[in-house]
Amino acid sequence: MSKFDVQHSDASFQHLSSDDLVDSVAAMDILSTYHKRNHYLLNDGAKGYDPPSWIDVDNIFSDEVPVHPMTHLEWAALVRNFDSDNTKGDILEFGVACAGTIRDIAPINSDKTVYGFDHFKGLEQTKQETPDYAGWYKGAFRLEGSEYRQTYDRVVEDCAQFPNITLVVQDIHELNEPSDYGITKISAVHIDVDIYEPTVSSLNFVDKCEWDEIYMRFDDWHGHEPDYDQHERLACKEWIDRNGYGVNVMRNGLHGELIVTRNK
Repeated sequence: MSKFDVQHSDASFQHLSSDDLVDSVAAMDILSTYHKRNHYLLNDGAKGYDPPSWIDVDNIFSDEVPVHPMTHLEWAALVRNFDSDNTKGDILEFGVACAGTIRDIAPINSDKTVYGFDHFKGLEQTKQETPDYAGWYKGAFRLEGSEYRQTYDRVVEDCAQFPNITLVVQDIHELNEPSDYGITKISAVHIDVDIYEPTVSSLNFVDKCEWDEIYMRFDDWHGHEPDYDQHERLACKEWIDRNGYGVNVMRNGLHGELIVTRNK
């Protein structure tokens, strides 16, 4: 059993098979028992999400794709499958916060460097409209705040157990060139910055990296929720249209999943 393959003894898992834990997604067979069970908990919770703004039509992207939840664990497993020969490049995550997500992505993709970007001061004040129930106030999700009690030192310590994690502690709007951080070719991007403005800056940084095709996940996509039309989805649509990138939207619900192709 690997270091991170923690065997839960909770009775709520004892009746579940391996297929139950991963929703029969073949690419997730490589996950540890620990990750499979956490995926099950996250996915089960997301299925019960019922926002007051939910409608049947997405105002930004086509609605003809699945909307069922996609946890970051499932995405991490599919990234490994997407680049099975490890030739496409490394992984970027924008929005590290308490490092819960990056510490799952890293061991699942242990042959890639995972670069995490955050200044750990929480959200800025967005100029876009936000739903009252989003909790996207200035300073939300900062370390040692009401959502995340962890200190910066604790986050660094937690990430240090994974040698393939590189933290870039800097304001996303003020990032240097990718080469300054040792970034060359990338294969996947995880965006979890919630609001419009840092999403725009994150995608501008992605433009500067080397890639032909990237696999992306947006943690706060909120497809079919008009209250969130002005944030990650809008920034992504503007980015794609501005650059003429090819896009295949594969998931369009609470979380977004895209394959983006750079035209040569």
